Amino acid sequence: MRTWITGVMALAISCPLQVAADDISSAASGLCEKVRSCAMEQVANENLTPELRQMMEPMLDTMCDTMQEKVQQVPVGHPLYQPAIACIRSMEALSCDAMQSPEGMQTPECDAYEKLAKEHGGLE
Repeated sequence: MRTWITGVMALAISCPLQVAADDISSAASGLCEKVRSCAMEQVANENLTPELRQMMEPMLDTMCDTMQEKVQQVPVGHPLYQPAIACIRSMEALSCDAMQSPEGMQTPECDAYEKLAKEHGGLE
């Protein structure tokens, strides 16, 4: 279980989603809440102790804070802005089961975003 959460958090934090606020911030918040919900569902299914559940909360908060920080860098008109939103929203739409593996988190929208980011040389 801990591996699953660590994997999801690592993927969410490492995604090259450095974009702008407002819509993108809202999308990141939505993804964060989805990951949090899936993680807590998994915790409930595994009957972990209350102490372990309490330990997870700060980890999830840190993940959410990091995601919010990463999405604050590209202006709304940047060519990567809308593809980044599409990527984040596509990850948010995944089932908790799909989020259990890094491969499951890689959506067509995120593939398109990564391709565009490479073509644009990242952020300028």
